[in-house]
Amino acid sequence: MPVSVLPAIPPTIVSLVATNDVHGQLERIAYMAGFVDNVRKARGTSGGVLLVDGGDAFQGTIESGSNEGKAVISAYAQMGYAALSLGNHEFDFGPSGPASMACDPSMDPQGAIKARIAEAPFPILSANLQTTDGKTPPWKNLARSTLTTVAGVRIGIVGLITAEAAEVIKSPNFVGLKVAPLAEAAIAEATALRQKGVDLVVVVAHAGGECTHFESPDDVSSCDPTQEIFRFARALPKGLVDVIVGGHRNAGVAHSVEGIPVVHTPSHLVAFSRVDISWDPMGRKVVGKKVYPPHPVCQSAPEEPCAPGIYEGAKVEPDPKVLELVRPSIEAARALRDRPLGVQVDGTFHVKKLKESALGNLFADLMREAVPGSDAAFGNAGSVRDDVPAGVLTFGHLHHAMPFDNQLAKLRLTGAQFRRLITVNITQRGHGPLALSGVGVIGECQGGEPRVTLTRPNGAAIRDDEHLLVVTNDFIALGGDGLLPAIGLPDSNIEYDGGKTVLDVIIAGLEKRHAISPSDKALFDPEKPRLRLQGGFPLLCGGPSSNAKGSVVPPRAP
Repeated sequence: MPVSVLPAIPPTIVSLVATNDVHGQLERIAYMAGFVDNVRKARGTSGGVLLVDGGDAFQGTIESGSNEGKAVISAYAQMGYAALSLGNHEFDFGPSGPASMACDPSMDPQGAIKARIAEAPFPILSANLQTTDGKTPPWKNLARSTLTTVAGVRIGIVGLITAEAAEVIKSPNFVGLKVAPLAEAAIAEATALRQKGVDLVVVVAHAGGECTHFESPDDVSSCDPTQEIFRFARALPKGLVDVIVGGHRNAGVAHSVEGIPVVHTPSHLVAFSRVDISWDPMGRKVVGKKVYPPHPVCQSAPEEPCAPGIYEGAKVEPDPKVLELVRPSIEAARALRDRPLGVQVDGTFHVKKLKESALGNLFADLMREAVPGSDAAFGNAGSVRDDVPAGVLTFGHLHHAMPFDNQLAKLRLTGAQFRRLITVNITQRGHGPLALSGVGVIGECQGGEPRVTLTRPNGAAIRDDEHLLVVTNDFIALGGDGLLPAIGLPDSNIEYDGGKTVLDVIIAGLEKRHAISPSDKALFDPEKPRLRLQGGFPLLCGGPSSNAKGSVVPPRAP
């Protein structure tokens, strides 16, 4: 008697689509929604889409900042995001309202982010954000993880925030909080989700790494294995987590680490990530994972209108409902964003994460000029976020480059303290080099140890016993990037200028200049850089042999 054979059931495809570090790019969000629409149509009845975000969603543009992220929440809700992990810049707004830090006890230092979490119709996650007594913050709608179902596949999503959070969040806005180790929190939460019977576990972590080639997901030779997201992936038990979505590093990753797809893109929604997971509904198991390289949201040049092109066989159109939601915020901000500042920019000023740049030096120069009698100024690399394009400078261009509400701060330092601060910065991997004004830095390795010399603009060395007035921003003054805690500078040596934001100071200084150029050697001269490090940034001195890794330019004026 013949035996009937049931036809094989094709696998269910779950397309995980991820954004990260969107930073309030409302116009691009509408185009991103068009990509998601195309993927959903392509999946049809053969699967579904899981849409998640890796944090730093709100802060960065006038359009989003003016409503403290409300417009982004509305757009994400319309797009059907399953979850958003908290990023460090979610804390930038501080209390609800215009103040960026709590000025009196009646103000909630995390009021703005609590309000966004409470009103979001989708889960906002962080399994390792804790109160100082080790508990999950009791904020309405904040969760460690969430459960969802896509095309019959039960999915658990765990949120995480970078271990650097306490260093990179302005300390008054992080009061009462701490961060637990990522792997420890993820393992505990993912294990609990598996016990509840989920089919897949996705970790959405505001933590990242950097790779430069994306031809093969299994080829991680272009990736830095020491970075946070790779260390995290290697610390997970095999088979516990199916996909990791990252962020935070303003770089791309689309690779497989210990069998786990790890994906994130550079910031400002220049691209999105995607992983297709093939699920066998009969065997209840994963039978394949396809990692896509970061896909650009706009195929056009940066100075041209966004042209998203074709995706999944169809033209990408901005989602009309999302466009309707974000348009009021965009229109409300347009006049301020397009306001000309009376400055001609002769050539694009580019952001350089790990090198000295004319843009960073320009901002540092303007900070020093704003404080008469100051000896030097410096800004942290993370405070400069975007290029300044050639042409007539507008407020929007400048705000995109430096979108933070930081105030000026003045430090009273000895030469020895300043040298120690610079040494801490140039020898650590986590943060880029400081932008400097009024001081030149020579860093070299001697006997396996870093040796740093500071010079004045005339080339004279700064002695350890000199007393200096140094200008920076309140993020650094409040402990950001760990610089002042590392040198033990007392609070009595720090003065805050509550009447001046760094952006206001920069605008005032630029308006006096009328024209600026990235080729101006007074801002950056490759023959006479302000920062001269043996072997480049960071300065790594592993032993006596380090002296052979590079040469140091002789001391010259910055």
